[in-house]
Amino acid sequence: MTTTLDFDKKCAICTKTSPQTVLTSTNTSGYPDLDLRPPEMQRSTMFAWLEECPHCGYVAKDIENELKVSPDFLKSEEYLTCGGHEFKSNLAKRFYRHHLIAKAEKNYTSEFDSLLYCAWLCDDANDELAVEMRKMALKSIDKIISRDDNERENLKLIKADLLRRSLQFDEMIEEFKDVTFEDEIRNEIIKFQLELAAKEDSACYTIEDVPKKVTITLSGELHKKLNLIANVKRASLVEVIEEMLSEKADETDISELFKNYYE
Repeated sequence: MTTTLDFDKKCAICTKTSPQTVLTSTNTSGYPDLDLRPPEMQRSTMFAWLEECPHCGYVAKDIENELKVSPDFLKSEEYLTCGGHEFKSNLAKRFYRHHLIAKAEKNYTSEFDSLLYCAWLCDDANDELAVEMRKMALKSIDKIISRDDNERENLKLIKADLLRRSLQFDEMIEEFKDVTFEDEIRNEIIKFQLELAAKEDSACYTIEDVPKKVTITLSGELHKKLNLIANVKRASLVEVIEEMLSEKADETDISELFKNYYE
């Protein structure tokens, strides 16, 4: 469940007050996209990820926080016109402006995140600028990968998706054909990305779409049982099977595993 609260906030730039929506809680159910965009309901909370002053146009996570560059930047042609990009989504404009501020402040992580989120919003609006936003995001991602040890592997997964979805198939294949990770899940994701790039497929996919190594054939009766359990748990059939496999990892006979687990 997603909950929000509205507050009157005083802009740190123009000192005028405006109502702003603050996200207080949300949840997710399902699988993220290959660029790690979260599933619903968190997916639909982007309207509350940034605040925008309606008086001076200042965009920030919290407009009560000071701008680190000159306030005159908000009056520049680049900021006012979003660099000449005519977005279909007003929310995409907000994230693009936030990227411009982050770039001016030399906040590379925020700059990259805002461009990635802008691309997501362009996707939602069927805006062709999604490709351009991904190309722009790629220009800053290597700086973050080299600095952030904790998120390095996730960022590499995102980079692979950015290359593929910005139609840079050959570049994606060349960079990732020999890349390996410590965990098998990430390796399977990259393998899937390489297969998609080889087919010049730039569509959006989720983690659930990644082919699994284990192939299970279910009888009619067993399939019904598992579907019933999935409905009770409000989960997908794949999630139920994955939960079973994780709990019974020492079992070698998959058919016997299902039989013993659910009888």
